[in-house]
Amino acid sequence: MHHPPPDPTRPPLLLTVPDTPTAGPVGPGETFGHPGASAAAYYRRRRAAEWTLYQRTLPLRLAGVALGSLVAALVVDQVAPALAGWAALVAASVVGWRLRFRISQDARNWQRGARGERRTARQLNRLTPHGWVVFHDLAIPSSRANADHLVIGPAGLFLVDSKNWRGRLMFAPDGTLWHGSYPLTATLATIGFEAQAIASAAASSGPSGRPGSPLPRLTRRTGS
Repeated sequence: MHHPPPDPTRPPLLLTVPDTPTAGPVGPGETFGHPGASAAAYYRRRRAAEWTLYQRTLPLRLAGVALGSLVAALVVDQVAPALAGWAALVAASVVGWRLRFRISQDARNWQRGARGERRTARQLNRLTPHGWVVFHDLAIPSSRANADHLVIGPAGLFLVDSKNWRGRLMFAPDGTLWHGSYPLTATLATIGFEAQAIASAAASSGPSGRPGSPLPRLTRRTGS
């Protein structure tokens, strides 16, 4: 994904951190934001939407449990009448378990991602005694993207993206990065966009990576 170079004539880009008041210069040894907040909020919204959909189908699910129980009782009653009640109970339990509410894998991935960001944050926060400033969950204006972590210190400014994945990362012969059987081209393009946005903010706000510089400028995020 190609992005134009920063335009020095444009106003500074405001990166936003949840629950953080407007701030000017930031100093070394500080942390801002709540790691995993955006991912956790998206997980809660997805779970609520899925629960609402489940409730709409609940009458049909209960009817399925009752029907499965009845069929099992009738079938067993033909060969062992004394066990018909137990058969109905077992059938109701099995069908009910199959039709229970289950969060989608996509929603679970967001929950897992939030946990991964919190683990990464615990490691990055250990840099603050050494003169680093750490930001978590930075919103990228005019987009749905967010930067998981941004660290600024004596060695420069670094964007850190957390992925709570299992399995192996491999490079294909053409240089494409893969996670198992999934190409990461789109993921890397998103991270590149975030890096370009932060680089634009750095270029328009002050000298990059200098402790005590007003970079990035902070503003309060509205909404979840």
